[in-house]
Amino acid sequence: MPADESKPVTQDVEALKVFAHPLRLRLSRLLNAEGPATASTLGRAVGATPSLVSYHLRAMAKFGFVVEAPEAGQDGRERYWKSAQDLRFRTGDFQGDDIGREVSGTVIRVIEAERGERRDEGYRRVLELGGRWPEASFSTAPALRLTAEELLALYGELMEVVDRYRGLPEATGDGTPRERVLLEMYGFPYAP
Repeated sequence: MPADESKPVTQDVEALKVFAHPLRLRLSRLLNAEGPATASTLGRAVGATPSLVSYHLRAMAKFGFVVEAPEAGQDGRERYWKSAQDLRFRTGDFQGDDIGREVSGTVIRVIEAERGERRDEGYRRVLELGGRWPEASFSTAPALRLTAEELLALYGELMEVVDRYRGLPEATGDGTPRERVLLEMYGFPYAP
């Protein structure tokens, strides 16, 4: 089973609504990537006030997406937050619910807008890094003919490959630093 499959799936529409706001998605991504942080630190990273960030963190905490991380603070005066779980949901879980369908569609649009911003930043980063990065970076969109079962199998195989690369050290044995790499995958039926 791919590691991704072991994570909890959000099936509560109210919990899913948390991520209908783009700032909350960015905060979640930052906490997942960087680890525990204060509202002030997160605010600087996303260009928002600490009070606004605190408001959004509390909304995320209500549904267990983030939790306080007192162990991260030095003196206990600052409130640190950490990611408790990723957002993971299946649109099919909301097909019988009009509100759920609308909310899941909104969240997908927020996620896709944020992914577009990250792709743009990634293309710029590739040029900044130079070296082999322009050659190594790729974009591909193969069109396949598959059954639902074959698509599920393909997803499982791809996640097995991805899992082999998770958790690598920040540098190779010879000291070459590793960069964070975003790998986006989609698999769905479409009409050309």
